[in-house]
Amino acid sequence: MKKQNPSISFIGMRAGEERAWEIASGVKMTFCWCPAGKIPLGSSESEEGRDDDKNQVHVTLTKGFWMANTQVTQKQWTAIMGNNPSFFKGENLPVEKVSWHDAQEFLKKLNAKLGNTDGGQMVLPTEAQWEHARRAREIEPYSGGTIDEVAWYIQNSGDETHPVGIKKPNAWGLHDMHGNVWEWCADWDDDKLMYDDNLSGGVDPTGPSSGTRRLTRGGSWRSIASSCTSGRYGSTPTNQGDYVGFRVTRS
Repeated sequence: MKKQNPSISFIGMRAGEERAWEIASGVKMTFCWCPAGKIPLGSSESEEGRDDDKNQVHVTLTKGFWMANTQVTQKQWTAIMGNNPSFFKGENLPVEKVSWHDAQEFLKKLNAKLGNTDGGQMVLPTEAQWEHARRAREIEPYSGGTIDEVAWYIQNSGDETHPVGIKKPNAWGLHDMHGNVWEWCADWDDDKLMYDDNLSGGVDPTGPSSGTRRLTRGGSWRSIASSCTSGRYGSTPTNQGDYVGFRVTRS
């Protein structure tokens, strides 16, 4: 598929359209367009997931965004940061053992290098953006196929991470939205099960303004299947577990 020149326009033309940024010599990061829309946030009663986390709300995203089609790899991380903190080593494995703060430092350096000629910047996705990209307008609990078709999780991972992009993508071309490594989101976790009532049906929600934990989504190589759906989990922003990584959004 022909990639567009990122300097032309920020806006994508269709859902799943690809665009690539060269972040270092010979190292690219490919993104897929996620259009604006109304979405369910969280697990529904009919989905697999924690019984205490099934209070789904609906939100509206008024602006589209670009989502990286894979979790940040160790090759991409090393190209920007010059080191590799991961426990499981491999260029195409997702980077892990990176805290929320570490991810912010990566994004700071990446933005300084790429600039914003299209009006966008590289950031962590909000929880609502992550959920919108994960679902890709699908209604099934695992977008793109069955859990074994789309995710590396405790039943098939062999207790380790795997190269990104091997499992089936969802309808918008995004791989590994379930499993492999948990993905940091921008939002604080308010230590409650779901957004407060005043954000139910809200527009472009960003969660609470402060907290002690940051949200992670998607599950990991050591997660059970029900943790890889739409459940939300908070983690201290200093957590550097070998099961936590992240994915970049251009917003």
